[in-house]
Amino acid sequence: ADGILLVYDMTRSSTFSNVNNWQSSALKYGLSGIPRILIGNKVDLKDERKIIRPMAEHLSEKIHAPDFETSALTGEKVKMVFQKIAELVYKSKVDHK
Repeated sequence: ADGILLVYDMTRSSTFSNVNNWQSSALKYGLSGIPRILIGNKVDLKDERKIIRPMAEHLSEKIHAPDFETSALTGEKVKMVFQKIAELVYKSKVDHK
């Protein structure tokens, strides 16, 4: 893997809790130096939101990953996420040559 997208559903707390498990699995398989992004999806469902910004910011700092709030339905910030992971992967490859 060259990059990791850790995606959780902002309307379901259980998916947010699973991010730590996914992060642990990545570390277990030797992917500690791989660029990663934390993504909260379904930002368009504001009334159903369970994960608030401070929670995401805290986890983002803990796992050393930038975080974004996106909507697959509307496309909000989806392109930005892929541009960012491409940038991080490229930088990682250049820095390790």
